[in-house]
Amino acid sequence: MRPDQRKLIFLSSLGGVLEFYDFIIYALFAGYIANAFFPAANALMGLIVTFATFAIGYLVRPLGGVIFGHYGDRIGRKTTFTFSIFMMALATLGIGLIPDYAAIGIAAPILVILLRLLQGFSIGGEIPGAIAYVSESLPEKKGYACGVIFCALTMGIVLGSLVQACVINVFNDVQMQSYGWRIPFVAGGVFGLISYFMRRELRESSQFLQIEKEVEAFPLGAVCREQLAVVVAGIFIIASCAAIVTSLFLFIPAYFSKVLDLPATAYIWQRTAAIAFGSVLCIPFGWLSDKVNLKKLLLTLNLATCLMAFPIYYIYAHFPAWFSAAFIASAVLTGFSAGIVPVVISELFPTRIRYSGIAMSYNLGFAIFGGLTPFFSLSLVYYTGSVISPALYVFSVAFLALMASIWISRRTSSISRLQADQSSSQVLEC
Repeated sequence: MRPDQRKLIFLSSLGGVLEFYDFIIYALFAGYIANAFFPAANALMGLIVTFATFAIGYLVRPLGGVIFGHYGDRIGRKTTFTFSIFMMALATLGIGLIPDYAAIGIAAPILVILLRLLQGFSIGGEIPGAIAYVSESLPEKKGYACGVIFCALTMGIVLGSLVQACVINVFNDVQMQSYGWRIPFVAGGVFGLISYFMRRELRESSQFLQIEKEVEAFPLGAVCREQLAVVVAGIFIIASCAAIVTSLFLFIPAYFSKVLDLPATAYIWQRTAAIAFGSVLCIPFGWLSDKVNLKKLLLTLNLATCLMAFPIYYIYAHFPAWFSAAFIASAVLTGFSAGIVPVVISELFPTRIRYSGIAMSYNLGFAIFGGLTPFFSLSLVYYTGSVISPALYVFSVAFLALMASIWISRRTSSISRLQADQSSSQVLEC
């Protein structure tokens, strides 16, 4: 691979690092955020409200995806998804600087919600833009390139986890509640601003330049007219990735501390190592997607997730000595999912509406099945009393993704890969 291609992938990956870094530190420091901005008599209820605010950021992503997708298909990928990282950086920095409820009252939670809305809106255009950009710029290596991007995406979880490990070992609980939890947000905002200026060096994708004079006047309308069923299938395919990453990793710290009453020191390094392992696995799985039948990979992924959901949570709940095995299983599922799903989604849509199509599928999938995962998982525990009930959520989402994968495979008629600029009803050549 040439140096300019490596640079292209690196710069395209920076927003992914910030995206999951932002979201993981919100999840990891949810207890401190709840105390600072959402005080409640019941600690679990305060945490549920905090995660409801977490979900708001996900729920606004589809709107951001529509807007960024429209301009990405109209004026180009590079300019659009470069601006998205700038907005992400401002929102992250803002959360770290807001005074708490004790200082400014109801204005504090309102500002947090507004910044979460801005954060989610900008994220709506970031990863879809990166997927479209590298797929079009490196068509022969799109699987590998997307694997690197999602490695960086999940490495944001590792970075956030390492930052958490550092700050909780440097500051005591009083210092953490006072200002310690803010440091990761400020650092993330600064990183995002630096990434924005670096990304401005990118050039427009070659495939977009070829159709630049044939762009759709209203790309979203074209997606809805021509590819609506494909979008729905794409949502369910993305759902498997969202549920795996969010439930098995982002939700785990709150699950361990609030449901199982375990201290962070009991699992934090095992979990961090597992996330790093899963992140690295995105690259070989992405490379594999350039070489191997995508249909078989997709079906295997979702079937494996269905089979592993309950055993993983059962180990978490009842066998602390086996935490490493459960984390490794989660890591393999994460790398498998994040390594192949972006390639599948990138091939579902032709160039002229690719950004919009990816944005709709990706953002609706993560908004519905990712952002609501902690909220629904905690609610399942709260109302059923079963500590392994979150596994039901993971299983259900993976089953829906499995059905979507089967539907997609039955709509295809050959075993070659999709020619991306076809506008026919084909959605994934397997």
